[in-house]
Amino acid sequence: MENDTIFVGKKPIMAYVVAVLTHVNSGHDFVLLKARGSMISKAVDISQIIKRKFSKDLKVGNIEIGTEEIISEGDVKKRNVSYISIEMKR
Repeated sequence: MENDTIFVGKKPIMAYVVAVLTHVNSGHDFVLLKARGSMISKAVDISQIIKRKFSKDLKVGNIEIGTEEIISEGDVKKRNVSYISIEMKR
């Protein structure tokens, strides 16, 4: 399952769209998009672009949202960061 996960970051949206489509076209049945913080909206955009414009057979499966407690390196404070996991499957 780790190999089926794509972490959304600062790259352009189309880079992630291509990554998802490449992964699915290489024989996998599902992909898990994961994003934290301000990248959550980008992950939602990626899933909708794929579903509406590129691959009509890919559907949005389970969506998980939550909060993780993050401790930065050298920082003593803990902070909460929201996350989303979007499953896309055939």
